[in-house]
Amino acid sequence: MGEGLQNPDLNLNQLYDQAGQAMPEFADFGQSFLHNLQEKYPDQFAGVEFQRAELKDLERIQDKVTGDYKGDHTKVVDMVRGRLLVETPEQIQIIRHEISDLQDSLGIVKVKDFYAEPLETHFRTLNTQVQLPNGHVAEFRIDQIDMAIAGDNSHHLYEEMQELDRKVQAENRPFTDTEAERWQHLMEEQRAIFHDPAQKNNLDSLLNENGKAVLEEHRNHRMAGMAETFGRLGKNGGVIAGVTFGTLSGAFTLAAGGSKAQAAEAVYESAVPYGETSLDAVRGDLEAMERSATIETASNIGAAGGALAGAAIGTTIMPGVGTAVGAMIGGLGGGLASGEITALVYDDFETIKNGAVHISNEAADALNVAVRETASLWNWLRGNDEPENDRLLARLPTEIDDSAPPELQHLVEIKRLLVQARAEGANPDKIDSIEEMFDRACDTYEESGALEMAVASLDQWERAEQMAQVLIDDIKNKTAKSTEQPVIQSKNDLVFGR
Repeated sequence: MGEGLQNPDLNLNQLYDQAGQAMPEFADFGQSFLHNLQEKYPDQFAGVEFQRAELKDLERIQDKVTGDYKGDHTKVVDMVRGRLLVETPEQIQIIRHEISDLQDSLGIVKVKDFYAEPLETHFRTLNTQVQLPNGHVAEFRIDQIDMAIAGDNSHHLYEEMQELDRKVQAENRPFTDTEAERWQHLMEEQRAIFHDPAQKNNLDSLLNENGKAVLEEHRNHRMAGMAETFGRLGKNGGVIAGVTFGTLSGAFTLAAGGSKAQAAEAVYESAVPYGETSLDAVRGDLEAMERSATIETASNIGAAGGALAGAAIGTTIMPGVGTAVGAMIGGLGGGLASGEITALVYDDFETIKNGAVHISNEAADALNVAVRETASLWNWLRGNDEPENDRLLARLPTEIDDSAPPELQHLVEIKRLLVQARAEGANPDKIDSIEEMFDRACDTYEESGALEMAVASLDQWERAEQMAQVLIDDIKNKTAKSTEQPVIQSKNDLVFGR
């Protein structure tokens, strides 16, 4: 064969036709593999099931060939794909041994054990490539059920990472700072998502030594990154932010394996007024001292002004306690905004001096973050529970009564279309267009004042649903007690009954 596992004598269209013909063969393979496990280990595999995906869309395959495999279609092995859903590491270990002992007879041509060494995102699976009787190579995975749920729910994050990778490869350039930051954020978000199912199901017991070392390295890197972020916010956020973020910076420095002296330095730089400037002076770094003093002065002035404004607003919203809370929130927002922008302008000064008429995108992003966070705190102070668009989207059901306001029905219908598109594996562009449609609808209704009414109606609907569920649960419990039978709630019902 060529570089990939598929037959190099077939072009992409021929390979796709072969994949369609292989679908029944793959279904037979998956069911037969599971049946043999259940016969050999009846107690361990009684509740396991085989899932086969639909044939992957040809357009998506073409994008993958171009973007991921540099035109080599023989490397595509997931046109036909399926998985066994298991629950325990013991089941996975048994399957490992079965595949190792019967690899040739099963037609397995490649095994990638991501339980031993997880993917960079920390997703874990046992991924095998199986050659079917007609010669087509298909993907057969062994997925732990909670990990699979997490993977399916976070697939849009993985897709966004891939889009970033493909974009820079197509343009033959490195990431911009903004793209690199976004890519790393997506990576860390997925690692956090996959951490819980891994710990809950003791999947670390399946790691090899290299896998353990890599996860520990990633953990320390993440702690160090958080220490750096909190330290920067403390140094650039003025006196009000300094103590809080400085303490967090020190804690994460220790968590990342830093010494007590390094943690103490992190706290001193962030929490003590002009602490970083003092340390720069001790080091004899006059340039760094000038920079840190400029930023800390600006952030302290911004924090003081923000505290005064926040106190005044807080008194109006919530007399008494609102004055102190408002001052804290206003000072935090004012200090962060002033410090972040001053730091970025200071670092970009040559660009600005040489004729740039706008602040860098990074400075604008920093200001937007500060404004959003401050607004969020104010909403909390005011008791305003109106969510942002993405939070509202997460709350919405996919069906609602006709008695709901037409605006709410419209938003629910968009949510239903989005869920359906994701479930069908729609093109990312289509999913993006539906999300944009939702944002436009929210903006339109917000301008007309209808969004607040829609959210209020949603609150009432949620309360009614909760009350109905309480009644249903009560009836179930009473019925179960009267018949001396427990209420059955299987994990499979919960997952696949959605």
